Amino acid sequence: MSSKVEWKVPMAWSLDEFNQNKPKVFDPEAISRFLNFLDRSRDTAEIVFDESKDQVNEVFDFVSLEKKSNNNVSMAEAKAQATTDKRYIEVKEKHRKSKALHLYWKSLAKNGWSHCENLKQQSINQLAIDKLTRTN
Repeated sequence: MSSKVEWKVPMAWSLDEFNQNKPKVFDPEAISRFLNFLDRSRDTAEIVFDESKDQVNEVFDFVSLEKKSNNNVSMAEAKAQATTDKRYIEVKEKHRKSKALHLYWKSLAKNGWSHCENLKQQSINQLAIDKLTRTN
């Protein structure tokens, strides 16, 4: 089994933290920083998820071959035994967690983009109202 690069995924924000960190007004720099953080976190979580998927396959193949060789069983039986092996179960659990974290960051990023788009639209609407109601 090959060694993998460790990707550091930021701890997922709670919904309260998301609401505290999201921009409250249309400030392009604040919005850019906010969306950049969400996108980088989503992308890193996706990389970790993809890496964990590869690791699950590698561990399954390794354990299956080991079971076949050590136990003198058919490949089908070796694969069945591999699914109950501690090493495989552990890597599957890590994979499930990385998938959940990836989907959560993906959701936060999507919600962040939607929120910032709404801020932009509110800003545009307010400019239009101000222009229409301004008296010269």
